[in-house]
Amino acid sequence: MDQQKYKDIFDDLIYRRHGVLIDFDIIETRVKDLRLGGALSYDHLLKIGDDNCWPFSKYWMWPCKEQIEDELKKTDSWFVKLPENEKEVIGNLDGIFKNIALVSIILRFVCPEQYAIYSRPPLLMMNVERGKNDVEEYVNYVNDMRILKKSFKVEKTADVDIIVWAISHEKDQESISEFKKLLASHLPGNIKPEEIIYLFKNDPIKIAGIYLDKGDYKTAGMWAGKALEKFVVLELNKNPYLFDPFGENTLKDKINRLCRLAQYQEYISDLHLIRRLRNKAMHEDEVFEKKYAKNMVNKLMQIFHENI
Repeated sequence: MDQQKYKDIFDDLIYRRHGVLIDFDIIETRVKDLRLGGALSYDHLLKIGDDNCWPFSKYWMWPCKEQIEDELKKTDSWFVKLPENEKEVIGNLDGIFKNIALVSIILRFVCPEQYAIYSRPPLLMMNVERGKNDVEEYVNYVNDMRILKKSFKVEKTADVDIIVWAISHEKDQESISEFKKLLASHLPGNIKPEEIIYLFKNDPIKIAGIYLDKGDYKTAGMWAGKALEKFVVLELNKNPYLFDPFGENTLKDKINRLCRLAQYQEYISDLHLIRRLRNKAMHEDEVFEKKYAKNMVNKLMQIFHENI
C-alpha cells in the first residue's frame, strides 16, 4: 500500500478539520530524553499536548498537575527498556492517568517505533482482539500494528496508526478492500468469515490458506476442495475433447480425464489424494487434522504454481 498517500490524506483531514499542520517529529524530539532515563514530568505532558503541533486539546486533556505530580516522580527510567517491560509500564501509567488513550499518547511520542495512539477507528478497522482490560487490549492493538509495519514499509508503529486512521476516515471502498486483504494475509485471526469470502470469492485456495492459518482445518479442507474442483473444471474446459458424454461426471472421473494430458499425468496420485481429503473434510463426523489441510493447500499451491 502507498504509505505516503495515506499520510498525506491524514495531514489533509486534520488540517481541514482543525486548521493545524501536523508536526509529530518536533514532539518526538522534545521528549526523546525519556528514552535515556529520567522521570516523566508535567512539562513533558505539555510538550506532548502542544496544540501548535496537533489538535490534542480537541480530543483529550491531561489531569490537573496537582493530581499527578507526585506520581509522575515514580516514573524514573520506566521508558528505557521498552518494549521489554511494556505490560508493567503500561499498567503503571494507566494507574496514574486512569485513561488508556492518554497512556498511548505518551508512549506514541516517547517510543514511536513501538507504539501508537489508541483510538476507535483503527481498533474497529483492524478487528483487534478485545482484552480482559484496557492494558491487554492496548498491547493487542500495538502488536497488530507492529505486524503490519513491514507491509506498509514503515519503521514506526505510529505510522501504521496514521495510515489505518486515514483509510478508516477516507471511506474509499477500494482502499478498504486492499487493507482488508492485507489484514487477511498477515492477521487472519482479525478478519471475519464473511469478509474473507467476499474479498477472495474468486480465489478458494487463498481462503483455504487463511482458514489454515486461523486453525480452522475442516473449513480449510472444504475450501481447498472447492479450489480443486474449480481447477479441474477450468482445465477440462480448455480441452473439450476430453469431455465424455457417457462418463460418471464425478470429480474422480474428471480428474482421471484431466490426467490423460501429459502435463498432468505426474499429479494423478496427488489430485486423488486431495479429492479423498476433500471428501473427509465435508463429513461432519470426520476428524480433520491440521496435517490434512496443510497437505491439501501445499500440494494444490504447487500444482497451480507449476501449471497456471
